[in-house]
Amino acid sequence: MNKDLRIQLPLWTIAFCILLMPLTFSLVQLMDLMIHNFDALFVVNDTKTSFNWSLIPFHLFIVSSLLLISFYIAFYRRYRKHNRDNPRERLYFFVFYKPGELLEDDEMLQQVSKNATKKVYILFANALPVLALLMVIPLHRSVFIMAILLVIIFQNLLFYNEIYRYYSGNYTFGNKGKKTDSQLSKANIRIVLGITVVCFIIVALSVGRLAQIHYHAQSIPLEMEACMEKGRTAIIEKSSLWSLTKFTCE
Repeated sequence: MNKDLRIQLPLWTIAFCILLMPLTFSLVQLMDLMIHNFDALFVVNDTKTSFNWSLIPFHLFIVSSLLLISFYIAFYRRYRKHNRDNPRERLYFFVFYKPGELLEDDEMLQQVSKNATKKVYILFANALPVLALLMVIPLHRSVFIMAILLVIIFQNLLFYNEIYRYYSGNYTFGNKGKKTDSQLSKANIRIVLGITVVCFIIVALSVGRLAQIHYHAQSIPLEMEACMEKGRTAIIEKSSLWSLTKFTCE
């Protein structure tokens, strides 16, 4: 089991998603700076202009990129070793019709893979509507990227746990693992309550955020008018897509 890369693929995918989180976050932050606050990327000293190397998103991008490159090197070596030692169970980098972790060596493994795929389907059936509702909130887009990566992590955890239980000898086939109707009813009630609470939180956050945007849209023009009547300069700034518009009078 420990030598079969096909079984370990979900763990490699989880590690990849974890490393991808800081990389995508830093890229989103840098893109926001380029679009909304391009001057922050440079430092002006007298007549010289240089790149602002002190930016935290830039440091995070460099570190996460190096970690991701190291991860790919380690995975490629493991991938080559697996294909060299298992010519009949070769893995390929780009396979769209059948993932490498989907094991079908015999009928028992086919059933285990089928059960694992069923659990993953149930996860997506519940997670995707919640993600769709989450997108109603005017959050920064990096939040949605992190949420999607978390769903992928849980998907691979479910799949690996099913395969691991089979190879560790704790797997049961047949009706022994099935829940009764009353247990399923109670589980469904808990799931519905959980989804309801999540939806309520999403709606509450959405209403609060929209109320903030509406308040700023009404108050800023009045503040600008009062500022200009005093002969001062009105400055409107927005550091990122997540932040609200900031008004200052100088």
